[in-house]
Amino acid sequence: MCNNWDKAYSKYRWRVDLEHFSKAADYPGYFNRVIITPADVMTFENKFRTTVDGNGSFEIAGEVCFWKNYGSAQARNRVTQKLLTHLKIQDNWNRFVQAIKQASSDPSYGHFVDLRKACNQPRGFATLITFLAFYKPNEYPMVDKHIANWWVKNRAEYGYGASPDFSQRNDGWIQTYTVSQTKQNWNAYIAWEKFCNDYATRIAKNCRWNWRARDVEMAIWKVSQNSISLEVLP
Repeated sequence: MCNNWDKAYSKYRWRVDLEHFSKAADYPGYFNRVIITPADVMTFENKFRTTVDGNGSFEIAGEVCFWKNYGSAQARNRVTQKLLTHLKIQDNWNRFVQAIKQASSDPSYGHFVDLRKACNQPRGFATLITFLAFYKPNEYPMVDKHIANWWVKNRAEYGYGASPDFSQRNDGWIQTYTVSQTKQNWNAYIAWEKFCNDYATRIAKNCRWNWRARDVEMAIWKVSQNSISLEVLP
């Protein structure tokens, strides 16, 4: 019943060399690791969460941003440097920390907008969700175009047919150019988050694995790019 879930998760790989950030030398002690496996990602999540809770330094947010945008060679350096320039101002970093904690405790649309402002990303979406997912991976999954593509094709089969789709461009990227698109994407994300938590519970019951919402998402991210289908669990 659980074979394909296990197979998908075990095959998850996302190789990111943080040293490829063009300004890595400007941030000693950061941008100096390679992240590949789920275990590497969990260590990275833990570092981010510890830094936020301990009121540590802002550079960790830049690392997460670069990791998330690594697949976009044309944008990853620019997006990351813009965020670091913003967050190195202490008041901005404090607002970021507060916004992460607030959105994770009460995932309302208004708190998402506050997080967006705290990141100085007026059209941002997936990167902001990544911060939320890194802070509380037990509860919050990430999202990208691969997840959005899987969601529109498969959600009905898993009992979520009434849930909204993400607003996507022709190339699949989640788009948030307007308020209505942003609200649609937030509502779709909340449904996706509910699904991942639901399936984490089903996996614990049927497979006896202690999965998080992030683990469900990582398995689906892997199958979204190949022909593996995942079992519908009771």
